Amino acid sequence: MSGQDELDGLIREAVNVLSEGFAVLDSDFKMIFANRASLRHFGKFHAAVLDGADRVDVTKASVRPHMPGASEEAITAFAVDFMRRLESGEAVDMVTEAGQTARVVYRQMSNGKWGAISTDISDLMQKEKELKVAKRKAEAASDAKSSFLANVSHEIRTPLNGMLGMAQVLSASSLTADQREQVDAILDSGKTLVALLNDVLDLSKIEAGKMEITPVDTDLSHVLRRLYKLWQSAAEEKGVELTLDFAASLPARLKFDAVRVRQCIGNLMSNAVKFTEAGEVNVHVSIPRSGPNAGLVQVRVTDSGIGMDEATIGRLFAPFTQADGSTSRRFGGTGLGLSISRKLAQMMGGDVKAKSTPGEGSVFTLTFAAEAAAEAAPQGDVEKGSRSAPRLTRPLNVLVVDDVPLNRKVARLFMEHHGWSVVEAGHGGEALDCLAAATFDVVLLDVHMPVMDGPETLAKLRASGEAWAGVPVIALTANAMSGDRERYVEMGMDGYISKPIDQREMFAEIGRVMAAKLAKAA
Repeated sequence: MSGQDELDGLIREAVNVLSEGFAVLDSDFKMIFANRASLRHFGKFHAAVLDGADRVDVTKASVRPHMPGASEEAITAFAVDFMRRLESGEAVDMVTEAGQTARVVYRQMSNGKWGAISTDISDLMQKEKELKVAKRKAEAASDAKSSFLANVSHEIRTPLNGMLGMAQVLSASSLTADQREQVDAILDSGKTLVALLNDVLDLSKIEAGKMEITPVDTDLSHVLRRLYKLWQSAAEEKGVELTLDFAASLPARLKFDAVRVRQCIGNLMSNAVKFTEAGEVNVHVSIPRSGPNAGLVQVRVTDSGIGMDEATIGRLFAPFTQADGSTSRRFGGTGLGLSISRKLAQMMGGDVKAKSTPGEGSVFTLTFAAEAAAEAAPQGDVEKGSRSAPRLTRPLNVLVVDDVPLNRKVARLFMEHHGWSVVEAGHGGEALDCLAAATFDVVLLDVHMPVMDGPETLAKLRASGEAWAGVPVIALTANAMSGDRERYVEMGMDGYISKPIDQREMFAEIGRVMAAKLAKAA
């Protein structure tokens, strides 16, 4: 046997042991050679074409059982298109003579003949089906979890609104020192519970892939200065010096999601103040021009607190994790803040990292991507989501629509304390009757109500054609998932107040909405 014959034999044997089908066809698509796998896949097809049958007719015969009820014209069109796709080099999935699925690719050679490869993808397709089923189940479970958490949050916020609302009313009255301390304890505990609810909802939203990042042109220094004022008194009470400084090269305005950045930095500042008993907490903001964080906004929060070892840092960003079992007992908290902050930072193109030494303090570094602002903002502009609003110069007539009497009472007591006039309605139908009978400056409208809910009420109000069709309407709701504010604004609401109601935030939102109305009328 010559060397060439031996090589040909080796090649033929090698091709035959392949699990993939391999065939060589002449220019008329008649088989010249086919390995065993190809014959298992399409042996009858090859034999029929070799006997002179038209390949389109053979294709029609092979696909007809898989197209029940199809017309002959449809089957012919499919067969012709099928062969065209093969000749164009497109990968085509075919049912083999054994009932499996093979992916077939034709390639034309320089002499006009064709090489054909067929790969059994039945197992792959089965796995894809299983993955799709698993994905649907996971998505359904995630949706169910999000829905459950949203419902639980809604139900918890309703009684919380009564508790915290009445505590705020008490706080504004004449109290003894002991009574004021007791009311402050109620308010602080309630706010902690609200913060926990918000953290759980945010984590659920992120894990479900439903958290959205919305960059807007914003003054970053304004965001930081407001956070500084928020935590300054808490630091001073502990004798901790809180400082804030900005790199000289930091632009006046940048495009980023102010709400999420504020949330991340707020978590870092809160932890720094919480875990520092003495010394200082410094917040430094810059945009490095070199190194791993080049081009990203960098917010470095340095404290002289209790510090951590490497093992603790390694598990620090897992949800519901704190330094050790005693941390929550000593300092409080749920261990969600850092996990959420890191996830949000990564969604914004950055990260949160930590360095620390036990007993010597910690450095947390937040980075996030930000673009240059499109144009300079008007004097006095503030970032999206600001609660600042002009002071109202006269008492307002307000319609409060809510099916829970206690919720209406809380809002009424807040506003009557400032001399405002309040009318209550228990559902949308009553609200429309009230609007027809009297003039109101603004409507606070609950979303979930019997008889007529908030969205239906808003739609009928706006479509009424009455003089009051344009009255400002603010959603007053226990729905506090991320994105709810935007959803209600898109629905046609002029503003949004979440329950439990914070008195200052309520007046700020009403003031903002009324100012927008006056500006539009001017």
